[in-house]
Amino acid sequence: MYKFDKVGQDFYGVRTPSEIKTIFGGKCPRCGHELSTPTLEDIKIKVKAKITPVIE
Repeated sequence: MYKFDKVGQDFYGVRTPSEIKTIFGGKCPRCGHELSTPTLEDIKIKVKAKITPVIE
């Protein structure tokens, strides 16, 4: 089940950086720093280490 928080919302899931920037007026709500949209060079993907279960 998905919850739509506002009129006109036509998606569910994670918001895009552009949507977040628009929601907060282009500034971080905590510190006031100017928000920017990341470029492909800014995005880093890290592989999480696989945990092996211990069988006793």
